[in-house]
Amino acid sequence: MDNKPICGEWHGNDVMPNGDKLCIFEIKVGEASEILIGYRQCDEIVRENSCYEFVCFFEDAVIRWCYIDLN
Repeated sequence: MDNKPICGEWHGNDVMPNGDKLCIFEIKVGEASEILIGYRQCDEIVRENSCYEFVCFFEDAVIRWCYIDLN
């Protein structure tokens, strides 16, 4: 499978994605920044394939995000 996840449109942290929809997130915690694939669960960003391993609280750390488009 050669499909790579791509963003259709980047959004800022003023609008958050619908819960449980897979997204690409750019987050910053302290001085470190990271791009990850995950989803929003309540008020947390959870890394895909890491059962219940939350990454951050989205209000504080999300710089931008987009829904994943595999087409």
